[in-house]
Amino acid sequence: MSERVVITLGEEWMNDPETAAEELRRSGMHVEQVLDQLGVVIGSLSSADAEEVRGLSGVAAVEVEDTFGIP
Repeated sequence: MSERVVITLGEEWMNDPETAAEELRRSGMHVEQVLDQLGVVIGSLSSADAEEVRGLSGVAAVEVEDTFGIP
């Protein structure tokens, strides 16, 4: 199952977010948005792929987007 995630780029990829997005795609991420001014990539990943992405040297953080519903 895929989860929506927010990837914060590390200094290594901060100046080249498009290369970062391409590397994230190769790691299994469905990239939805690249916020290059913020150094953030938004998309979806499986739990297994999220673990792989956490290990990439250009990734500072992988955060799962919280979801909620109104009953």
